[in-house]
Amino acid sequence: MPNILLNNFNVCIYLLFTVFIIALFTDFIIGELPNNLHVVVLIGKLIDFFKKLLIKYNTYFSGLLVTIFVVIIFLLISEILYRIFIHLPILIFVFVLGLFFSSTFSIKLLLNTAESIRIKLENNEFEQARTEVSYLVSRPTRNLSRSYIISATIESLTENVTDSIISPLFYYFVFGFLIILINYYNNIFDNSFVVNNISLFLFNSGGIPANDLTFHLIFICIMIAFIYRIINTEDAMLGYKTEELRKIGFFPAIFDDILNFIPARIAGVLMVIASKIIGMDSKNAIYILKRDAKKCESPNSGYTMATAAGALGIQLIKKDNYILGDPLKFIEPFDIRRAYNLSRWTIFLFILIQFIILFIILIVL
Repeated sequence: MPNILLNNFNVCIYLLFTVFIIALFTDFIIGELPNNLHVVVLIGKLIDFFKKLLIKYNTYFSGLLVTIFVVIIFLLISEILYRIFIHLPILIFVFVLGLFFSSTFSIKLLLNTAESIRIKLENNEFEQARTEVSYLVSRPTRNLSRSYIISATIESLTENVTDSIISPLFYYFVFGFLIILINYYNNIFDNSFVVNNISLFLFNSGGIPANDLTFHLIFICIMIAFIYRIINTEDAMLGYKTEELRKIGFFPAIFDDILNFIPARIAGVLMVIASKIIGMDSKNAIYILKRDAKKCESPNSGYTMATAAGALGIQLIKKDNYILGDPLKFIEPFDIRRAYNLSRWTIFLFILIQFIILFIILIVL
């Protein structure tokens, strides 16, 4: 097959796109990796280790140390693995990057879990539904009624559209776009990417030079997404306002709020657009978004939850915490399916926008 010469600018774009596509297909086809291989599960164990080590000091600084230690250890291990895997043939190395990146988001598991709860509710399997909801929410689920199970499922589904999907992808693509633009306008790479044996389909590729800056910067984009995932996981594990966790969970919760600030608002807007596309009540979605988005304790979670409540015409209720939306209709299990479709379209629109931006960069620049 004929050899091709790829310049740094094109390599950045193609790598950013290819790594994401591999990660996306990994999520859709394989789903979640086994726990002993899943990066976020391993991160959770590391967080738990430092929590047990530092919680006895009962200080705000302990939470900051947990974040710093986990991030540094993760980055060091990742850099070592990068230096090992970069000597593989290019095709295999790029696949490994995509596989690694797939652990930062979870589309299939989130949607399938919501759908599984809906099916159990429709089959009157309430205990099984309560058990599955307990995997999604922190509130007690043992005595939740049918309507509260539905509400909790829709709340968790729509909130995690931001936390588990849009936010990690947002940071991956934003830093990827920055790298591409820096590459183009400042020409700082100075032809650092030099590989003389790349076939058209990358089947007979040799290894990549270990000092290749282009590949390393794409790897850094993945690391940025993982840093978000580390902080989000810390918030999920430590960010509760109990006396035990109030201090150690303070900084992880603050960092999580900061990192989700922009993605949550993007997700809310995209969910309004998605509701219009699939024929839901987009006007009410906008109204409830404006009215109720700030009713939650979190400054971010209400943007998708309130929008979904408005689009579906239902109330989402967490006892002694918040009520989102108006009860324009009685809440029922099929509303989970409607929220499923709304979430899926929101995710699709976000991914589509990233591809459009990549295409525009490729064409214009």
